[in-house]
Amino acid sequence: MNNDITRLIVIGLIAYALGNINPAIIIGRLHHIDIRKEGSGNAGMTNTIRVIGVHAGIAVLLIDMLKAFIAVRIGFNMYEPELTGAMVAFGGVVLGHCFPAIYGFKGGKGVAASLGAALALNWLSAVAAVVIALVFILLTRRVSVGSIAAALAYPALVWYYEPECLYFAIGAAVFLVVMHAANIVRLARGEEKPLTAGHIEDRVSSPVSVEDRPLTDEEKAALPVPEDVLSDMESGESHVAAEATGDAALVGAQTQEAVRPEPEPIDYYAGQEIPELGKDRKKIAVIGNGSFGTAIANHLVYNGHDVILYGRNKKAVELMQKRRMNDHYLPYVILSDRIDYTSDIRKAVKGRDIIVFAVPAQKFREVSEICAHHIKDGDIAVNLAKGIEQKTLKRMSEIASETLPNVTYVALSGPSHAEEIVRNLPAGVVSCSRNKAAAELIQDVFMSEKFRVYTQDDMTGVEIAGAVKNVIAITTGISDGMKLGSNARAALMTRAVHEITRLGEALGADRDTFAGLSGIGDLIVTCSTNLSRNRRGGLLIGLGLETEDAVKRVGSVVEGYYTAEAVSELADKLDVDMPICRITYKVLRGEMAPEKALRALMSRDKKDELR
Repeated sequence: MNNDITRLIVIGLIAYALGNINPAIIIGRLHHIDIRKEGSGNAGMTNTIRVIGVHAGIAVLLIDMLKAFIAVRIGFNMYEPELTGAMVAFGGVVLGHCFPAIYGFKGGKGVAASLGAALALNWLSAVAAVVIALVFILLTRRVSVGSIAAALAYPALVWYYEPECLYFAIGAAVFLVVMHAANIVRLARGEEKPLTAGHIEDRVSSPVSVEDRPLTDEEKAALPVPEDVLSDMESGESHVAAEATGDAALVGAQTQEAVRPEPEPIDYYAGQEIPELGKDRKKIAVIGNGSFGTAIANHLVYNGHDVILYGRNKKAVELMQKRRMNDHYLPYVILSDRIDYTSDIRKAVKGRDIIVFAVPAQKFREVSEICAHHIKDGDIAVNLAKGIEQKTLKRMSEIASETLPNVTYVALSGPSHAEEIVRNLPAGVVSCSRNKAAAELIQDVFMSEKFRVYTQDDMTGVEIAGAVKNVIAITTGISDGMKLGSNARAALMTRAVHEITRLGEALGADRDTFAGLSGIGDLIVTCSTNLSRNRRGGLLIGLGLETEDAVKRVGSVVEGYYTAEAVSELADKLDVDMPICRITYKVLRGEMAPEKALRALMSRDKKDELR
């Protein structure tokens, strides 16, 4: 009798030890992440797929199944009657997987390990359970639903195929359902997200294509906001912005059903003389015919320079040239007839003195690599994008040092919405470069009576401030969409300054930069007006739309949506405390509802404001 008990204890300990082998944690560490601090925090197959990718998830599934299969076979071989040893091994390996001692008792939920153990115990009932799981996963796209359904069906299947193990099967099923308690709560609330592939192996590096699909009547009715406001946000404009600038034309780009009359196109630079600069006249290419690229090209022409605007869509470029308007991004604004247009990037770049990049941050590497073949040594590259590259966590200047090594790099940053620049409204920005002469040259080229430019040399600070403020703009948009009030918005923005500064200083930035135009100045304007695409995206999320749908509805690239991931990873890498950015990232990934995010931020431990 004592020998039997001893043998069962040994089987249990061996199985538990095998269960401690956690491939999700090991593979995560190979990718320099802790899988238990990413995604759902579960060290199992599903979270690995979400965070790292499909291939890694499959590897985790197979290894978890194999270790459990081996454990149960050991149980079969070490004890008579065989089923008793096998059941002990089954329980031991699953407990070891879910509560591994070597990893602080925080592991997976036991689904893959249970499957491997079940195959070893009785393969017919296990295969039947897998079929049931797959059916529910295919129907719902939620692994948790399939896992729970298979667990509930397992006792009946075991009763049919191996009745001696019925009571054990009931216990195993109850255990698995309990391990999915959080999933069950999310399912009941409608918050459980479908399975998506992760951001390391299978992540799409370029931004999602945007759609200007209007909200359906049912979707509008479900959101607690006036229909005219939704129509404005869908179109990329806002009556709030119109009131702020005193310009009724900012309510443009309405849908066909809109009740407002279509505004007349306006030339906001009408009557302004274009200076003759002589030898100081620069040949400038603006790469990207979105809102900012278009506004900057128009501004530089009125500053007296020779400007060509590149866009990859030939028909759109030809239409802009014909109509002298950018109907999609800056409707009802007449552009200068001196802008040249092209969809040939070689023609745009070759022979130019200055190349202005007005493309999304996640596309900068790709576009700059193409341009590099046609840019001559010594040219100046000016970047308008604000972001951090996914995967590499590199800033735009770091990318430029790789793709444009023989070009002098300048970042133009600060509070500067394209919708206001193109309307010749006042703005102030910084020209930042480690090359003082280049910063001053761009200052001279861009500066006008309505566009003031300061110089800066803290590239790290300027780029970090510009990138992170886009994430915070989404946060404040969500807050306003939830109607949390101006106090909440002010608190978020103020605490965000601390987060941005901490990250910047960890990278060697000058603290004073974050009190300037590229820091708090850009943060204020991005978080306070619906001209901000990031804020508009956040508003729609706060009003109840799914993240991806909200991003598409904005109609332009929402940089903060992509930067949030990179900022969160960078904060982890540098061990920087950035609770607002981290929680925003969880909301964007669908891992945390906005209401829960609010509670998480407000219930943090007490601390001194300045420390």
